[in-house]
Amino acid sequence: MADVEVRGLAKKARAGKSNLDVNAMRRRFSRHELWQLTRVGLVGLAAAFVLLVISGQLKTMAGELVAIWIVDGYLLGHMMLLRRRYKPIFLAGASVGLVLGNLMGDESLYVAFSFTAAGVVETCAAALMLPGVKSAKELLQPKVFVRFVVGPCIIASMLSGVVAVILLQGIFTTHPFPSFSNWVISDALGFLIFTPVTLVMLSGEWRTLLQPGNRIKSASLLALIGIVATVIFSKTTYDDLYWMLPPLALLAFRAELSTVLLGTLIFITVSVPLTIHGTGPLWLFPFATMQDRILALQLFTVAALSIVLPITVLQTQRNTLLSALADGQRRFRNLAERSEEVLMELSADGIFQYVSPRASVVLGYEPDMLLGRSVLELVHPDGRKELAAVLAQAWKIGVEESAQYRFRRADETHIWVRSFISAIPSGIPSGLMALAFAVRDVDAAVVAEQTRLNEERQLRDMAFIDSLTGLRNRRYLDSKVEELFSSPAHATSARPVAVLFADIDYFKNFNDEYGHQAGDECLKTVGQCIVTTLRKHDLVARYGGEEFVIVLENCEQTEAAATAELTRAAVESLGLGHRGSPLGVVTLSIGVAQGEMRRPSDAAELFELADSALYMAKRMGRNRVGRVQDAIAAPFVTAPRMA
Repeated sequence: MADVEVRGLAKKARAGKSNLDVNAMRRRFSRHELWQLTRVGLVGLAAAFVLLVISGQLKTMAGELVAIWIVDGYLLGHMMLLRRRYKPIFLAGASVGLVLGNLMGDESLYVAFSFTAAGVVETCAAALMLPGVKSAKELLQPKVFVRFVVGPCIIASMLSGVVAVILLQGIFTTHPFPSFSNWVISDALGFLIFTPVTLVMLSGEWRTLLQPGNRIKSASLLALIGIVATVIFSKTTYDDLYWMLPPLALLAFRAELSTVLLGTLIFITVSVPLTIHGTGPLWLFPFATMQDRILALQLFTVAALSIVLPITVLQTQRNTLLSALADGQRRFRNLAERSEEVLMELSADGIFQYVSPRASVVLGYEPDMLLGRSVLELVHPDGRKELAAVLAQAWKIGVEESAQYRFRRADETHIWVRSFISAIPSGIPSGLMALAFAVRDVDAAVVAEQTRLNEERQLRDMAFIDSLTGLRNRRYLDSKVEELFSSPAHATSARPVAVLFADIDYFKNFNDEYGHQAGDECLKTVGQCIVTTLRKHDLVARYGGEEFVIVLENCEQTEAAATAELTRAAVESLGLGHRGSPLGVVTLSIGVAQGEMRRPSDAAELFELADSALYMAKRMGRNRVGRVQDAIAAPFVTAPRMA
């Protein structure tokens, strides 16, 4: 009882400790989550405040004009990378930073809140138009980029300008910014430049600059942009503004996305302050106000970006496709090298265009040894015609063919292979197709199958062959007759068939006189002699004892009688001595029956007639051929057969 109470108390203690652990974890998680939210809000506040102060300084330097509004472009880029639950706190912190930054610019509280409201509306509207974008590469996909230009850069920028005008129209006798167009263009440029730059920096895409293959190239191109921009905008002697476009275009064609964005940022960082300070080619033109000069710089920047960014978008897409292609080729090569099959590509005329390294193991050829050669010249002549037909058939799109044939290895031996062939569209209009050609080594399987079939054939032959004479036996004869009736040819028309029953005369006396061993030798000799008198497709079988049956297909009555006489004469001419026969030598008596077989009962009847004709030949003196007409005419056809 005491033990039970102790265990119960221990269990409650463990349960209590577990609950304490869970609560502690919840508190730690809550503190961690609270710190994360606080950190995100502080980052938004600090970033918005610092960038607004910088933009305010540029505005003051330019006489209340701003060429590029940095803040909202950064806020949009940062918000796109945040989780959904962090976005409100980030935006709240940024709003506080914007208010504080505007108050530092000697604006009233209402004006500060109005500017902040316009910026928040702009950032929120822009973020709603770009859901799911998490990197600059995604932003510069063609469809997404068009949505980015139309949405944040145009619609959201105009919306913020309208909000600012509505909120501030009763406060200022003139607009708080020199022109609505300057507001919209500066905000659009801020989105167009600083949103991708923010994504590049915060998503880690900038690390491509540090890759071994990009370091020198990126540094050289960025230095070129900085030097050319400095030379052009630090003097006002010549109108060489458009010389800025070639290095920017070169940057778009040759550099990675992060380098292009940084190069554009370098151009703006150099051109805007120098223009504001009174140097550069824009001062060669008689602009009425600074507003017009800054607007001209904005328009030139828009024109430059309209050249650079589309090229960058296309180059990014091209690089993505090339990377996917290279990755696909790498994966294919890995699969091809590890596959048990030899993978090949054939041209229209069967010439090897690609051969996987597996060929050296399966076929004994190095891939380079096969390139440019025809597959048909390596195929055994017995299968060359069939494979050529399969190749021609495989050119039909969507049709996969296979063929089994013998392939000549490098050591001049042949192995059985199976190939799977299908057409590969070129993917280019009017481009040439190719054939995907896979070769699988099936030699062991084919040889094993052939061995099995040979063994089965040998066993079947043993069951159908008479062990003494080597001729077919009665079982085979029965199966042959059954096959004759089940053949398609027999189903359409009856064929004339002749049956010959042959019997060695006085064979019992031969055994008594010479012994059974000599009798066996006699049976062998007579059986082989009968074979020599027949056609290749004629059938001769030992029916039992000293009897033989000959089946002649497609044979008329006259031909059957002639064959029987030829066989009888051939055996007699052997001159095998037979003291137990009145004739002195081994002879045959043969019965012949001929007719058309249409049904199984016809075969039985024909065999009976041939047997009766044989009996008649013996009654007539032996060593002769008996015809079925004689057997039918005789009144004693059913009498016991004589030896």
